[in-house]
Amino acid sequence: MFAGVGRMLAALGSHNVAVYEWAQADIRKSRLPNGPAWVALAQPKPPLHFTGWQLAHAVVKADYLVERDLLLPGLGFLLQVDRIVDFSPAANLRIVPGSPASLNDFTRTSLSGRLGQGLSLLFAHGKGYNFAGHLASDLAVSSHLASLHGKTMKLADFLFETQTMQRMILESKASFSQPDNDPSKIKTVLKAALIAVYSCFREKGNSAQSALIFVDPPGRDGTGPVELPKSWVRRRNYAAWLAFMGLTDTARSLRDIQRRDRIAVDFPIFQVGARRFAMSLTISPHQKGLWIGAGLDVHALEAIGAALEDDEWPLLTYDGNTTDGGGPANPVVQNGSVFPDGSLFAAIDGTMFQGHRTFLL
Repeated sequence: MFAGVGRMLAALGSHNVAVYEWAQADIRKSRLPNGPAWVALAQPKPPLHFTGWQLAHAVVKADYLVERDLLLPGLGFLLQVDRIVDFSPAANLRIVPGSPASLNDFTRTSLSGRLGQGLSLLFAHGKGYNFAGHLASDLAVSSHLASLHGKTMKLADFLFETQTMQRMILESKASFSQPDNDPSKIKTVLKAALIAVYSCFREKGNSAQSALIFVDPPGRDGTGPVELPKSWVRRRNYAAWLAFMGLTDTARSLRDIQRRDRIAVDFPIFQVGARRFAMSLTISPHQKGLWIGAGLDVHALEAIGAALEDDEWPLLTYDGNTTDGGGPANPVVQNGSVFPDGSLFAAIDGTMFQGHRTFLL
C-alpha cells in the first residue's frame, strides 16, 4: 500500500515558496485604495526552502497535533498528494494543472489546509520556533475561555515555542483558489486572523509563484487569552509524533498528564549523522533494504520518559541540537528529514542499525 511513498517523496526534491510580509496597519484598514499595487503592500522576504521529505514531515506532524480522529491522518495525505503536487523539477512548489477543479470541496479544502499547516510549521522553524501545540483543538483551553467570556471563542491554530520558551501564536490559512497576488482578496483572509500565515498554491504554468504571505503584528500587552503550563507546548509537540509512531497510550499520557505505570518499549536504534534515533518502522520498504520510519532522538525519548514520571525538567531543557559526537546536529538526510525537536521521518538503511534499546514509556 505504501510502496510508492518513498519514491514520491524523493521525486519532490528541493523546492521553495515565495515569502511576503504585510504590515498590520494595512491589514486593519477598512478597505484598500482602488487598484492597490502588490509591490506597495507586500514586502518580499527570502524564500522558504524545503525538501519533499521536510514538507511531508511537517504535514504529518501538524495533522497529529490536531486532536481529532481521522482515518490515516498524515499518511492519508501522502497517499493523495501525488494527485495535487507537481513533481517535475522546478524551484517554486507547484500543483498539478486542473487538479483543484477535479476535487470536491471537502477534499480540496482538506488537502490545501494540510499543505498550508505543513508550510506554517516550516516557516516557524525558520523563525527559531522548534516546538508546536495546537490550541484550537484543546478542549480544556476552549472550555476555559468559554467560562471566562460566556461564549465559544475562536482560537488561533498553533502555539509555537523556542528553545528558551518564547511563544508565538499563529493561524494557518491556505488556498488553491488564489491564482495571483490580489491585494484585496489576500487582505480579506489575513484580516480575519491578524496573526496569520496564508499559503497560496499556484498551478504549474501560472505566472504567479506559489507564495506564503504573513502578517506579524507588534507585541501585545498582557499575557494572552489564557495562561498555559510551562510544559503545554512540549507535551503536545511530542505527543503528536509519538502518536504517529504508534505509541498512542504514551502520547495520551504525555499530553493529558495522566499517571499510569510506565511500560517497557523496545526500539531499534539507528545512527543518523552524529545522532541516534529510536525508530518505529511501520511502513513497507520502498526500495530494497530501505524502510520508511518515524523516530525520535534517544535523548528526547529519555526526556519524555522522565516527564511521564512528573520530572519535566529534562523535557523543558532538551535541546534538539544535542549530538553524541562530532558532526551537525541536524544532518542533511538524503532520504529523510530531521526536525529541530529531535523527530525524524526518513527511509532507513540497514547499515545504520545500532542495536536495540528499551525505554520506559
